[in-house]
Amino acid sequence: MSWWRGVSRHYVGVTNIVIALIFMLLINWKLGLIAAVMIPLLVFVAHKFEVRILSEYRKVRKLNSKITGSYSENITGVRVVKALRREEENLREFEGLTGDMYKASFRAAWLSALFLPAVQLIMAFAIGGVVWLGGYEFQAGALSIGTIQAFISYITFMLWPVQEMARVFASMQQSIASAERIFSLLDMEPEIANKADATEVPHIQGDIVFDNVTFYYEENKPVLKDFNLTVKQGETIALVGPTGAGKSTIVNLMCRFYEPRKGQILIGGRDYTDLTLHSIQSRIGMVLQTPHLFSGTVRENLRYGRLEASDEEIVAAAHMVGAHEFITALEKGYDTEVGEGGVLLSVGQKQLLSLARAVLAQPDLFIMDEATSSVDTLTEALIQQAMDKVMRGRTSFIIAHRLSTIKRADRILVLKDGQIDEIGTHAELIRKRGHYYNLYTKQFKEEREKALEKDVFGHNGVALAV
Repeated sequence: MSWWRGVSRHYVGVTNIVIALIFMLLINWKLGLIAAVMIPLLVFVAHKFEVRILSEYRKVRKLNSKITGSYSENITGVRVVKALRREEENLREFEGLTGDMYKASFRAAWLSALFLPAVQLIMAFAIGGVVWLGGYEFQAGALSIGTIQAFISYITFMLWPVQEMARVFASMQQSIASAERIFSLLDMEPEIANKADATEVPHIQGDIVFDNVTFYYEENKPVLKDFNLTVKQGETIALVGPTGAGKSTIVNLMCRFYEPRKGQILIGGRDYTDLTLHSIQSRIGMVLQTPHLFSGTVRENLRYGRLEASDEEIVAAAHMVGAHEFITALEKGYDTEVGEGGVLLSVGQKQLLSLARAVLAQPDLFIMDEATSSVDTLTEALIQQAMDKVMRGRTSFIIAHRLSTIKRADRILVLKDGQIDEIGTHAELIRKRGHYYNLYTKQFKEEREKALEKDVFGHNGVALAV
């Protein structure tokens, strides 16, 4: 706060400078003009230093953000770093970032330290000019020694507030650079926002219609083009297709993380942009491929889905998804700490908790995005059973590469290049013998071969005696 006290003193300093200039011009306009010319010169020098100092401090703040991100990234991904033996390379990259920050910080500090001597040098020239011109005027008999002394006193009187302002001005540039970073974030306008007349509704009800929806992340590279789909209330839709076909994009549009570039999405016959973001997103339960838990207990992570949920409701949700047994087997049950990101639990356990958390939120729309792709067969069966219970009576979207998990979906959409290539039930698509049939039979064959290998060689890869 010292710089702020300095700023408040500037008002007094500026007043002193103005008063001194007026007196000097009244006493002798020639000598007063020398002091007056000094002011715009100081302003010019201050502007030049401001631009340079602020530029360096901006670099410091940006590099500081990169250093913080790199540090966090390497700590979080320490297993990958060690597995790929990237310690030396990552250390060199980190040293490069810190070296750049050191250079920028040094330049900023050097310019800040140089600013005050530059101001003092200008003031010294002003005093020298007064002495030279005053001496000339004295020899001509137009000025007395007392007048010259008065002018030197006035300039000295002006000097201390100017020096104080120079000192505070240099230190303020660092604060300005930091404030710019903060306010650039605070002032950022979200791309997706509520309309002025958006309506808040308690539930998502009715059919969901994608009407000629076109969407792209990059101009002239559409992910979806004139996409049409009608989903009946309570229907389960499975999305299948190669990477980049638009599966996750459909889900992201449904959740209104993005909005269509062209066309519209209707919920219950209304354009969903007429509803508030809270109305839509608070009624959606989502389970992702990579589950994320927060530091805290199992109970706290489950309650994250609905903060006002009672302990009985938490246990009921865990029972529904088959997570209660493993939770009670933990050392402290529901009060067991899960660690940062849930590192103290297995992937399957985290996925079950993520599913229970979504169930506890009592959503109207349920989304499963590759929820079983990273778990073992036994956990997949538990999740599948839980999904069947959760999706009953709810409109649901399932994205899956394991086709065995979507056989009971009401409709399966096979996507290709942002368009629906095939659509129907599992049995209908198998009879059609198209793209879905090829995917399913290939995957079924691979799973059978793996199962056969286990039967023949055992879990350790050693041939079993016959």
